[in-house]
Amino acid sequence: MYGNLPFEISLKDNEIYPPLEEARKLAKERTEQYYKINKIRYDKKFQEADFKVGDLVMYEEFQYPNTRKLSPPYSGLYTVLRKCSDVLFEIDRPNALNKTDTELVHSVRLRHFHPSENFQLNYIQQNTHNNEKKIITKRNILRNTEITEFCLT
Repeated sequence: MYGNLPFEISLKDNEIYPPLEEARKLAKERTEQYYKINKIRYDKKFQEADFKVGDLVMYEEFQYPNTRKLSPPYSGLYTVLRKCSDVLFEIDRPNALNKTDTELVHSVRLRHFHPSENFQLNYIQQNTHNNEKKIITKRNILRNTEITEFCLT
């Protein structure tokens, strides 16, 4: 009854076991070391947004849970109108919520549009009198193969 039991804590209030302090110090050091390693890995692959005013971009659509698998992930061809910050750009995409002609978009949602040099699409209209049908010729060049289609409208 008198004295200390073997399992009693002999520390006063606001005192911590020395091994606990060492464990916290070690955990903090390892967390900082792990953070530095992850930063190096991330910085190797990170590319800063290099959009300029007048660039053609595509906007990444949000994929709702009920959207179809084959729905296009990107929409439109939009033009960058101004750079608001390092990662925020204004494009000429109509905004339905604000009812404005432009939208502010984060650079993560934008992709550069690179037109293919081999792709040509020509529309030639012939016989365009009022009561005659139009003949439209479509000529595509894809992968060094020419495809010609004729359509009556």
